[in-house]
Order: sequence, then structure tokens, then C-alpha cells
Amino acid sequence: MEIDLAQLEFVDPKLREMALDIERTFGKRTITSLYRIDDDGVHGQLPLRGIDFRCRLIILGNLIKKYVDERWAYDYKRPNKTCCKVHGKGKNFHIHLQTHPNTTRRF
Repeated sequence: MEIDLAQLEFVDPKLREMALDIERTFGKRTITSLYRIDDDGVHGQLPLRGIDFRCRLIILGNLIKKYVDERWAYDYKRPNKTCCKVHGKGKNFHIHLQTHPNTTRRF
């Protein structure tokens, strides 16, 4: 099943823009997680502030991370946090995108 991410209004607009940019630049990515009921983190907030994408290649994951983090700043109050993480092991390795109310586009 494919999801038209551009039509999901419950997704934070910055997160949606970020994810759609990845799709345009790197090709369609399979979403593995969106909203999680009773999640205390970004996957449990509305508007949704966290999306996970399947990734099987560490090199590609790191390339996407670099691409996202060069273009987006997560929170100016916490400059050590980023909008993209690549983590997990084996079949659980994935790309995690996240936004915060203070997230801004760098350019």
C-alpha cells in the first residue's frame, strides 16, 4: 500500500516538506512508522513530528542524513539535535525524520 504523503494534513508541514524532498531527490521511500498511539515522543504528537523510512543501505542512509541536516535545523535552542537520524540494526535499520516547533529551513 502506498501513501500519498502530500495529502496527510495531520503531518507537520515542515516534516511533510522534508519527507517529500527526500522522495523527489532520492526516489520513493517506504514509510515504516507514522503516528503511534500512546507514544511520548515525536511519533505520538499531533501534528505528527516523526516519520520512519525503511533503509537497507547504510551508505544511502548516511547520504540522506547529510542532505537533510544541511537543509534543516531542528531547534535553535538545542543545536546538537538533528532532523534526521539513521539507526537500528539489520532489518531494523531505518531513517528517522523529526521536527520541532522551532525547526527551520537553512536555505
